[in-house]
Amino acid sequence: MNITGKLALKMLARGIRNKFEEKPLSVSFEITHYCTANCWHCNWGGPVKDERRLQAEDYARICDELRPVVSHISGGEPLARSDVVDITRAMANPGDLPWMVLVSNAASLTVEKYHKLREAGINQFSISLDFPDDRHSEFRRIPGLFDKMSRVLPEIIRLGNNDLSLNVCITAWNYRDLAGMVDLAKRWGTKINFSVYTPLRIRDENGLPDKAKLEEVRDAFQQVIDMKKAGYPVYSSERVLWKYFQFLTDRGIPGCQAGSRFLVINPDGILIPCAMVWAKYETQREMLERFTRNNICEGCYISTRANTEKRFGDFLADNWEVLLGQVFSRKGKFVKEPDEAPAVGTGEVEEPVPEGGPVPAQ
Repeated sequence: MNITGKLALKMLARGIRNKFEEKPLSVSFEITHYCTANCWHCNWGGPVKDERRLQAEDYARICDELRPVVSHISGGEPLARSDVVDITRAMANPGDLPWMVLVSNAASLTVEKYHKLREAGINQFSISLDFPDDRHSEFRRIPGLFDKMSRVLPEIIRLGNNDLSLNVCITAWNYRDLAGMVDLAKRWGTKINFSVYTPLRIRDENGLPDKAKLEEVRDAFQQVIDMKKAGYPVYSSERVLWKYFQFLTDRGIPGCQAGSRFLVINPDGILIPCAMVWAKYETQREMLERFTRNNICEGCYISTRANTEKRFGDFLADNWEVLLGQVFSRKGKFVKEPDEAPAVGTGEVEEPVPEGGPVPAQ
């Protein structure tokens, strides 16, 4: 990951400041709810009738007001907007914060688009993955998607900018394939980050592994952790992975800080606490008073929560070696080249970008 030591310190400083000011660490700008996919685990898919969308300068104004550590340009499918490069350019602050992430299914991603978005200010490209083969295409309902990703993503990765990662939502449908996706990430030469399914989005419990199969799920998690320790490019920390398993076991994690640590901007600029709760607000202050102060929801533990709600000690434990390498290394480089596996037990960083920033929450 191309974060300099200076920028790492800025991210840490802003994260601490935002905590005390109750500003969000991570903001997801859903610039459209139209999506070129129609995934089994998502409520978006296809066109959205009469969608009202803000312009690039409007999103930039909101970003300046909230001053997050990390800004995600997401959807829906953000590449479905023809002005996504303009939006990126308006929101970005090259060499400074916020750290800009594009979250995409990659169906419309080309090397040319990658270059344009990178030049406009995207720091990280987070690409969704559900299976390590063409079942991914079927799950996303985009024929030929996995084949295209297999061609385009390695081509981008070979450029050596170290700014593309795979993002996996763990579900009842794919937990047996976690190791296969980790292996795929290594073969492609990129990193992989995990989140976990929540039924809040589509009100479907079938995406949660049956409790009778939790030992099998535990074995799948352990295999991923063992691969991480063996040098595979897994960026979710062992602690966070077991927290995901706890969510699948308990069917809930209390203490959600949506609206404070993270929030979502709809295409029309309306603020909502998260993508699964449609409580609409004009300002974050209104959201804090009317939603966050009384929030008792515990129905998800996606990567956004896992990263932005970290206690300071957990943050240091997950990132200590990387922080040392970034701040004190003359080159400020801590991720090995794509064709070189990291040494065993290097304790690589919990990835700061697919769904949350690398900053302490408490």
